[in-house]
Amino acid sequence: MKFMKRILTIIAVFASTFFTYSAVAQELTLPQGNFDSLRKTDAAKVTEVVNPLTVKLDDGRFIHLAGLDYPDLDYYDPGDLAVTAQQILDDFLKGETVIIYQTQSKDQGRINRMGHHIAHLARASDKTWAQGMLLALGVARVRTTQYNPEMGQQMLELENQARDLKVGLWAMDEYAILSPENTASHIGSYQIIEGTVVSVSMRRNKLYLNFGNNWKEDFTVRISSSRRKAYEKNGIAPRRWSGKKIRIRGWIESYNGPFIDIDHPERIEALFANTNTGEGQTAERDVSAEKNGTSARPLHPNKGSALPEFND
Repeated sequence: MKFMKRILTIIAVFASTFFTYSAVAQELTLPQGNFDSLRKTDAAKVTEVVNPLTVKLDDGRFIHLAGLDYPDLDYYDPGDLAVTAQQILDDFLKGETVIIYQTQSKDQGRINRMGHHIAHLARASDKTWAQGMLLALGVARVRTTQYNPEMGQQMLELENQARDLKVGLWAMDEYAILSPENTASHIGSYQIIEGTVVSVSMRRNKLYLNFGNNWKEDFTVRISSSRRKAYEKNGIAPRRWSGKKIRIRGWIESYNGPFIDIDHPERIEALFANTNTGEGQTAERDVSAEKNGTSARPLHPNKGSALPEFND
């Protein structure tokens, strides 16, 4: 009975995803990104979709799609989400000319350890953004990195919309956002966690956001000094986040309980807003209740970027 229920769930979820893809494509409302934070480096034709994160170009180069995560991606035995994403990409990009956008820095963030070029892709014929389409359809999650944080805000907004609509993976319980209390059973995996900060502490110039009363056992997030200063420079004060609701994403490690080390702002969404009081101070209000059940937009220091940095 459980196996049959699982099969029916997969059929329902992915039928919904394909119908959404078909409807969106017909209405020509597939997402087009604002690539101002990136540099247009080239244009080329896609000859092969190798896997849901990699495409091959007609000049022999491989492109790694920046900013995406597939929770069931196993290169030897890909899950339903990964297979669906690859089929969509094959239909969407194969034989098409794409515009290649990469990070501004020529020294880091453009090539991965496999020698693949890291980039965002837009189909030249209609400027449709490949990453944005996959996020809008709910077959991928956002996973920016320290050297490729660009487009984070735009990607998080598309992910939030898909989650609110319960499209694709967001209709499946196993991919639901975790609470701090159930992170311990997910150590060793990439997850999204949402909860209220119980206390904030400073140790050796690093900021710790504690999500429980026992910091030796409960879920904790660490923000390095340089990252904290980047927040504060833009009027965002993590030191005042006690009692505030935030959403974090990253690789859960075991360090005095479940633990995530934040290395760039795109990894945190603040579910409250900073408002200027007119006296050089900022007042923070919870906006999660103001969204009528929908996800709050990410609070971030850099336009065209999301919030914190990833630790993997």
